[in-house]
Amino acid sequence: MQLKIYKNPPSHDSDDVRFLLDTGKEVGFGYKARDEDRIGLIRCPKCEAENYAMSVASGQCAWCGFNANDL
Repeated sequence: MQLKIYKNPPSHDSDDVRFLLDTGKEVGFGYKARDEDRIGLIRCPKCEAENYAMSVASGQCAWCGFNANDL
């Protein structure tokens, strides 16, 4: 799995992140703050569940344990 980053306008403080499978399909999504290297995980690419609000900033799925920051 790879990351695909979509740049937002300079007025935004983060860029959008999508996860790219080997097949080319985009699954899950999150964000990457411009001033940090961590990824926030909103929808998990592994189990496709929406993450709990308190878990989004950690980058780890509350349901299956997938960690976006390990990529």
